[in-house]
Amino acid sequence: MPIKTKKLSKNDLQPYYPVTVKNADGTAVNLTGATIVCTMRLEGSSTPKISRQNAGIAITDAVNGQFEYRWQAGDTDIAGVYNIEFEITPQTGGKFTLPNPGEGPAQVEIVDSLDTV
Repeated sequence: MPIKTKKLSKNDLQPYYPVTVKNADGTAVNLTGATIVCTMRLEGSSTPKISRQNAGIAITDAVNGQFEYRWQAGDTDIAGVYNIEFEITPQTGGKFTLPNPGEGPAQVEIVDSLDTV
């Protein structure tokens, strides 16, 4: 999973957060039957904004290792920079977390918008 910072306006639910999962050799990880959960927390905080949530996870192309996190109400209501990670448990093999520690954090920046909703 390449490191990326996704930006969106406060209270927006799109664009979604897309992820492509690949093995070390560059081949796609087959996500058929996989379980995926998302955790996101404000940078510098120890309290998750999203805690091991699978609501909002949509596998969009299992064979090619693609899924997206579709923001839920309340996910984007506080501006700031957040670290986000995904724990994946494939049908075969053990669970793993993206991004892995050697890649650094994946981030979401929620920016104030002119509206209030």
